[in-house]
This record gives sequence, C-alpha cells and structure tokens, in this order.
Amino acid sequence: MVKFIERKPTFVGADTKGIDRKFLNLAYADGQRNQLDIYLPNQEQSNYPVIIDVYGGGMYFGEKSSNKLNGALQLLKRRYAVVSPNYSLSYMADFPQPIYELKAVIRWVKAHADQYHFDDQNVFLMGESSGAQLAMLTAASEANNQLQSEFGGNLSYSSQVNGVIASYGPYDLAMMPAQFAVLGQTPKFSETGAADSFEGMMLGQQRPLDVPDLNVAVNPKTYLNKHMVPVLMYAGKQDRVVPYIQTINLAAEVAQKIGSQNVELHIVPDAPHGPSGFMNETVFAQKEQFLQRNLH
Repeated sequence: MVKFIERKPTFVGADTKGIDRKFLNLAYADGQRNQLDIYLPNQEQSNYPVIIDVYGGGMYFGEKSSNKLNGALQLLKRRYAVVSPNYSLSYMADFPQPIYELKAVIRWVKAHADQYHFDDQNVFLMGESSGAQLAMLTAASEANNQLQSEFGGNLSYSSQVNGVIASYGPYDLAMMPAQFAVLGQTPKFSETGAADSFEGMMLGQQRPLDVPDLNVAVNPKTYLNKHMVPVLMYAGKQDRVVPYIQTINLAAEVAQKIGSQNVELHIVPDAPHGPSGFMNETVFAQKEQFLQRNLH
C-alpha cells in the first residue's frame, strides 16, 4: 500500500471559468510560498465579505487555487470574495510558521480592503482537512493572543476573523489510531500514527504519541477561550483518513468555551474524506447562513 507521503498527486485547478475578476500570484509576504489569489463576484458592489480558504493535503501537498477551492468559489454567487493563499508545507518549515503566514494573509486582506473592495470588518476562514486544522489554530490562537509574529507586516491590522468553517480536520493527532480502533474502522493509510504518516510529518517526522508537548501545541483545543469566534464544522462518518470524532470532540470543546449556540456541527452519514461529500446546495446554503449570522 502506498503511504500518504509517497503519493504523486497531480495538480487540478479550480473551476474558475465564468469568474470575470481575479487577481493571481499576489505577494502577501516575502517568500516563495507567500502568494495568494483573489476571486471577486461578477456583481459589482463596494465591499465584499471575504472568505480565506485554506486547502488541505496533510500539510504535505497542496497549492492555492486547486480544485479544492471549488466549494468556496460557490459562495462567489452569494457575493463573498474568495482568497486562496499558499503557505509552507510541513517539510518546508516547522510549526508554527504556517500560522504566522495565515495571520499575515488576514492582515494583508484588511490592509488592501480598499484596493480589492473587501469588507475588512467581515473576514472568515474556511479550511478542509489539514487546512481546517490550520484555520482553527489560527482563529483560536488569535483569540488567545498566542502564536503571534511580525511576519508579513501590516501590524496595524488585526489577525482576528469573524468565524471559521472547518471540514473534517485532524486536531488531536495522537488520538487518531485509537479513535479508528474504537470506531471499528480501518484507516485508509496503514502508517496512521507512525512517524512517516502525514500527521507524523507535521510533528517533525515523529510519532505523535512520542511528542506529547508538540501534539498539544498543534491542537486547536489548547488555545480555546471565551474569545473564540463561532464555528461551523463538518465531517463524514465514512472518513478513513481522519476519524470523524475528531470534529465532534473539538466542536464540544469550542461549545464549552463560547456556548453551543455558537457551534454548528454537521456529521454526514455517507461522506468520505475530501470535498466530494460536501459539494451540494444543502452545504452551500448552510455555509451562507453561518456567514450571514456572523457578519458585523
């Protein structure tokens, strides 16, 4: 069986045909991985609320504006701007560099609001898989004033967002093998829990169980407090890459800090890992309603 990190994924671009206004390869900071793409709705208005979409790929694969952006692009027709940034993968930079980068993206978006017709009071994070982990980490640590850096500048702007939409993310990496076992599910990747698993690579090519302090540091739960922003969370019961109870457990932790009224959770019975089980009008409508509820 091919290990996750041994796969040879082929880049498939997002479906951007029919999008009239796009700005590609803009630098939000110095560095090869520190560029972003912007997509604006075709309907012109003065200020668009912004969705910053963080792609997944086990923190080992991924590029901005891949087909994983298609779900976010569905919200263009609902008059949201979409930003797709690159960030450092696990073999490129150690944690928490990707968090510093995403906070730099948020500040860049706010600093360039006038130029790109962004509403700087209404910025959201959306992420899938490891992108969900990064999105939740970014929001939670910002609410707790931790994992701060001057990377990327624009320091007169806040890195806080209005809310997070997080889909099937890995959050407590050390628990994944035991959770699959309790669920009676066989992981898709037999190396799950090992040093050469995608989650092991996130932690410096070490077994999550062997580095408990680092495992805690990359878990969004660690940073939660009463200032955490509202969340909308998804997972599928047929997920064999990340146990779906990772999402349930973190949703409960967030609800304990900020109240269940600020946590919306959807567990989809037949959905596997990946976007396919969540690319439908029901999900798009749920996301739009969540965003509308949390506009300032």
